[in-house]
Amino acid sequence: MATTFDLIVTDGLVVNQEGVTAATIAVRDGRIAGVLEPDARPDSARQISAKGLHVLPGLIDPHVHLRSPGHEEREDPVSGTSAAAAGGITTLLEMPISPVAASSAEGVRKRGEAIGEQSLIDFGLYGAAGHQNVDLIAEVADAGAVAFKTFLTAPPTHREGEFFGLWCLDYSLLRDVMAATAATGLRHSFHCENWPMIETLIARLSAEGRNDGLAHAESRPSIVEDTSVAIMMSLAAEAGGPVEVVHLSSPRAAQMVKEAKARGLDVIAETCPQYLFLTDQVLSVHRGFAKCNPALRPAEEVEALWSYLHDGTLEFVGSDHSPFRPEEKEGDDIFAIPPGLPGLESMAPLMLTAVNDGRLSITDLVRLMSTRQAEIFRLPGKGRISIGNDADLTFVDMDARWTFDRNTCFTKARDVMRIVHGMPMKGRIQRTMVRGETVYEDGKITGRPGHGRWLKPG
Repeated sequence: MATTFDLIVTDGLVVNQEGVTAATIAVRDGRIAGVLEPDARPDSARQISAKGLHVLPGLIDPHVHLRSPGHEEREDPVSGTSAAAAGGITTLLEMPISPVAASSAEGVRKRGEAIGEQSLIDFGLYGAAGHQNVDLIAEVADAGAVAFKTFLTAPPTHREGEFFGLWCLDYSLLRDVMAATAATGLRHSFHCENWPMIETLIARLSAEGRNDGLAHAESRPSIVEDTSVAIMMSLAAEAGGPVEVVHLSSPRAAQMVKEAKARGLDVIAETCPQYLFLTDQVLSVHRGFAKCNPALRPAEEVEALWSYLHDGTLEFVGSDHSPFRPEEKEGDDIFAIPPGLPGLESMAPLMLTAVNDGRLSITDLVRLMSTRQAEIFRLPGKGRISIGNDADLTFVDMDARWTFDRNTCFTKARDVMRIVHGMPMKGRIQRTMVRGETVYEDGKITGRPGHGRWLKPG
């Protein structure tokens, strides 16, 4: 006689944003077929004990740069999605910076096929929206983009090809771009920094002979982000489409978002662990290895940002995983070093540590790292442990006390992870399951490349 279920997960504490319950999870054909009483033991082909563990809906990282196709020396889909799996992430949304630009339907298709052949976990793709491809925005949406991304800063020198269709500095042209994205109904995400201010501040600091780590933070103070957010939201009010501020780091910008939401503007904001746990002083020690955009903030601003995480202004947390080779992050001139920090494997441990320290609840973490992403980006079957959803599960040992060791990481950028190396952590990912298949367990990758599916808005 055929077994009733393919798999049951027993003895764990099941977490959704509404609460924590003891339950047995039953899985059939990669989906959750039952959330049963804790002592239920129905017939199944396999059984996994989650005794002593919390079982979370699979984490969703809404902000990842895989660098592929085109820069596999920095990261490739296998290394990047292995790192994601080790970080408890079952779905990632990939940002469109690559020599294969996501600025056309063909570019989106090529990226989706290339990543899908190698991904261990499920993924979605952002489309590029800029003045160079404004006439192609509708076809990018039709190709399956989950959202659009635009930089309000100029592309880095010698990387212009990677940023084709991905930036806009002219606000009249940006108005046209935002009207085009609004017509698709997809959310339009913005890297908000005031480029003319940055150029002036870098020139001033360089003239003073400043090229140290802290000069980066001084060239991009919070006012650079605040003014850019204000302009973007003014244009969004006219365009009428849903918008997002990615990697928000400034409390003043968060307050502006909060007030705009209260007025009825469809604006959301994301932040990242680096803006919740690190301060600008890290730049003095680690220089280029601590360089990211927006820049790390003073301690008082870091502390102030937490209140906006607690009140829901900041709707979710993403890693902004930005891998580089270690030699690219070295050098004497901070302004010549590319910005970006790897974060797929450190994000969840940092957030779990915050839960153990009493700064968040475990249900807050699920809302911030899974449920809201699934809702906002319309990812069917994701973000909750409920009947009919994909059996994407992240098993967490909240009692684990350990020290972060970059040498055990799976990202190709492990040698860049100097900031978190040696940090004490409280809470650890024990197992990651994507649609019923364990892809990571106890420090080892067990999944197979190609298991991941390309997700499109549903």
